[in-house]
Amino acid sequence: MTKQEFAVFMATINTAYPRCELYIPDQTTLWYEMLGHIPFDVAKIALKKYILSNKFPPMISDISLLAADLMEERIPDSDEAWGEINKAIRRYGYMREAEALESLSEPVRKAVERIGFQNICQSPYEQQNTLRAQFRGAYEAEYRRSMEIHKMPAQMRIEQAAMQQAALPMKEVADGRRESP
Repeated sequence: MTKQEFAVFMATINTAYPRCELYIPDQTTLWYEMLGHIPFDVAKIALKKYILSNKFPPMISDISLLAADLMEERIPDSDEAWGEINKAIRRYGYMREAEALESLSEPVRKAVERIGFQNICQSPYEQQNTLRAQFRGAYEAEYRRSMEIHKMPAQMRIEQAAMQQAALPMKEVADGRRESP
């Protein structure tokens, strides 16, 4: 979204929520930094959807989440994730674990790896509810982590990855796995 389009976006918020004061320069800069990567058409629709169902002004996270849904970059909820697992099991069976795991979205795959694909495939029918509850617990942690990353602009993801890479040697030293020079 260009700065001119962003000005229209912010004007729409101020029109819909007249008591909202988002034209303070620092706030506008932050909003643009966090939402500027979203295409204008998507941001406009996300804002309109928000306006139709909320009487209070949006937060950055509200628009970001709605825009992600509109661009179909949405992360499945736990029920959809469980369905994704069952589809992979039906398609690949327990013998083709690598292919099944590859077919899963990232947070689903990570949660399945915690529990064990073979455990899911070979558990008796009577234990399905217990297994599903275990999966839900593992998946919710992955979902929260993925949502945090998912809502970030691309530049912020790159910066976070760089910080994590820089912190890795320090962590290894702290864990005693690597000696300092």
